[in-house]
Amino acid sequence: MVLDQGPMPLYHQLKNVLKSRILSDELKGSQRLPTEAELCIEYHVSRVTVRQALSELMREGLIYRDRGRGTFVTEGADLKRPELKGSIENLIAAAEGTRIKVTSHREVFPPLRIAKIFQLGKTEKIFQLEIVRFSPKGPLGYSFIYFPPDLGKLISPEELIETTEIITFVEEKLKTKAYRAKQAIDVGLADKVLAANLSVKPKTPLLIIERNYYTRQGSLMFVAITYFRSDLYKYEIELTRT
Repeated sequence: MVLDQGPMPLYHQLKNVLKSRILSDELKGSQRLPTEAELCIEYHVSRVTVRQALSELMREGLIYRDRGRGTFVTEGADLKRPELKGSIENLIAAAEGTRIKVTSHREVFPPLRIAKIFQLGKTEKIFQLEIVRFSPKGPLGYSFIYFPPDLGKLISPEELIETTEIITFVEEKLKTKAYRAKQAIDVGLADKVLAANLSVKPKTPLLIIERNYYTRQGSLMFVAITYFRSDLYKYEIELTRT
């Protein structure tokens, strides 16, 4: 297939072609993508163009790279994903009036999905911070926050006081602002650990919000997965027609 030599950059065209193949389920979840060399031949483009296209797809969470094995389609990438936009400032403002308590900060082998997000090998560790967030009515949410090794080593739990906002805390450590965040919402049931920390019964339904924070240059800053009590946390979105 030869891409159009028009005004749209070739890497963007290639990204859209591959994205269409993924969303149409032509390329299925966990399927290995063709190599960079194979994509160069198939679409008559340079390796630089291929790498740019794959980087864009990776940022959107549609593919992931497993070192030593290749690049694969993310499981569930073909699901419908409506895009809703907000601001980092809104997230910071939403935390006002709450307080946190650190329950754990340690270096761990990350869950497979987190390792994929950070593009880590199977033997690489990551720093995991666990906190409980409290509202005036009681424990509101339990967060697992994952930091890359370089950042995790800079963080001491003693620095985190009740009023610390993790986003601004990380920004100060890295001396750069969070430019964008990718968010996914799901539901789940409280296990024994979550139930104990959130003062609910095991198997209580919880709202799960995962946010991946990035710099303006596209570097991943940290990942936060929070399990919220559905009786205390409501997620409202106002939609308008454009």
